Amino acid sequence: MTTGHARRVGRAVVLAAAFAGLVLGLVAAAAPSRAAQKDEKKDDYPRPEAALKKTQGLLGAAECKACHSETKPEEKDLYKETFGFEFIRLSENIVWSTHDLHSTAYRSLLTDKTVKAKKDKPNPTAQRMEDKLRKYKGADYTVATDVGCLACHASTKAPLSRVPHAEWKAASFSITEGVGCEMCHGHGTLYERTHRASRDVEKTDTDVNPEAVKVVDWRSFPMALKSEWGLTNLRDPATATHTCASCHIGNKAEGRFVTHDWYAAGHPPLPPLDLLAYAREQPRHWGFAHEMPYITSLAKKAEKDKTDKAFALYHYRAGESFVARRFAESALATLAATATLGAQLADDAKAKNDGLDFAAFDCYSCHHNLKYPSERQDRGYVGRPGRPLYRPAAFALARLVLAHAGEMKGADLKAAAGELDAAELELADAFTEKTYGDLAKVKAATKKLADWSEATRKKLDAVRYTTEETKRLFEMVKAAASDDKKPVGDPEVAQLFTWAIETLYLDLQPKDKKDAPAVLTEMRKALDGTIVTRLRPNAAFYYEQGVTGGIPGPTVESVDNRLKTRMDTFNSFRGDPFRKAFGAVNAP
Repeated sequence: MTTGHARRVGRAVVLAAAFAGLVLGLVAAAAPSRAAQKDEKKDDYPRPEAALKKTQGLLGAAECKACHSETKPEEKDLYKETFGFEFIRLSENIVWSTHDLHSTAYRSLLTDKTVKAKKDKPNPTAQRMEDKLRKYKGADYTVATDVGCLACHASTKAPLSRVPHAEWKAASFSITEGVGCEMCHGHGTLYERTHRASRDVEKTDTDVNPEAVKVVDWRSFPMALKSEWGLTNLRDPATATHTCASCHIGNKAEGRFVTHDWYAAGHPPLPPLDLLAYAREQPRHWGFAHEMPYITSLAKKAEKDKTDKAFALYHYRAGESFVARRFAESALATLAATATLGAQLADDAKAKNDGLDFAAFDCYSCHHNLKYPSERQDRGYVGRPGRPLYRPAAFALARLVLAHAGEMKGADLKAAAGELDAAELELADAFTEKTYGDLAKVKAATKKLADWSEATRKKLDAVRYTTEETKRLFEMVKAAASDDKKPVGDPEVAQLFTWAIETLYLDLQPKDKKDAPAVLTEMRKALDGTIVTRLRPNAAFYYEQGVTGGIPGPTVESVDNRLKTRMDTFNSFRGDPFRKAFGAVNAP
């Protein structure tokens, strides 16, 4: 097969050079022919010049939507030539702008002082926060200009690595699109042309789509190289989880953390992070690997050729559940992100000669109704009872994932669940040795836990999440959720178990089924009033989000009402109905 590697690199370099005003022709001249190489290395592809990296910045969703707002891309000549619709959906911008709450994140900060457009209204939650915070931040204070709020509710104009958050000002953010494409995918001025550059080929000059007449080489760029071009590798579960976690858990190094001050002023508690559940509720505007013909074809070819190319590029193998794997890996990555934040908060407290921010602790160690019998007492204690602990939810899913993986072939994970128990006990001792934690021990325990979680997650590469293993994982989650002897006493853990049941059930049912499964509908009815089964409580359940229809758009929903419904339900958690709800939920 003729690859025409010199033509491929040359075209990509010329496009990048035209965009940046730089000449990178030497890269193409020096590049070896790919046809002579079995292993594609990073140096075989064009790389961005240092000068180009310095100009990297925010492109804006208006530019992205030029290609990502297609309703029928298979009917458009360009995509007929490149088969782009077999790699991505190309309708991403429509779903994001129509349904995704990220697109209206900035509007959630608007108050009577900052509403300007007639279509906008003050957000009652933001208004209450602002009114309370003005008492010590000054009469001119607004949440819509607070860089701590903007860090998660707007789009930074420059990449985080280039602009320390201590230097941020309100003008450092673009507010027009809320949390736009590049807050997750990476700032795009660097890769904008390179990632869509195509070249003419003979019809047989492609491994996956022999009918294509153009090839987009970006699809085969190694993941590390795409990162050099500024694209965040969301195909990697750890990267995807840490990207979401930076706002939905917190990351002090990125200037993103909901302090206890903000909670006290009225910021709603952040729900526990579950990557797959959040994707459904976002709603998901992208195709999973097993839904994209380009990737599935590549995986089949890799399996036939006994290579791991599809896994290296897209974290997908033929014959394996992409969803179950991502669920398992993201559970460990979430634990790592949670531990990383704990270490950052310990460092911050030490630098300020202060205690840990109260937001570092489990909210419900203090904020709960005193009742007897108590689900919280049923939950039991790790470490000394009665002193504020860390939030326990991230440990629950990780422990189940490791208990399951410990019995799988291919990886040395038999001792992992026990190692996690030991790490949690060490962390509990650090939190409870003193009333509000021993800073040095908290830092050591959280750093150790974060490193261990990442190293253990990588061991999952060796196992295979077959249909049989996915069913076994489903049954383990169900057993843990319904266990009377070790009852779930924490509403956040109950949320995670509920979402996990949904994720794995949907993955196990026939792929062509799009309606809400009756068994999940009945489960949610049984949980009504005791568990938050939807991040958007008033939205009907859906299996997959289309360009139109489905859940209501973000401009239709009332943020205040949505939060009230969620918190009223959350605070009504009862263990018995939760455990009983899973009795009739059997794997499809």
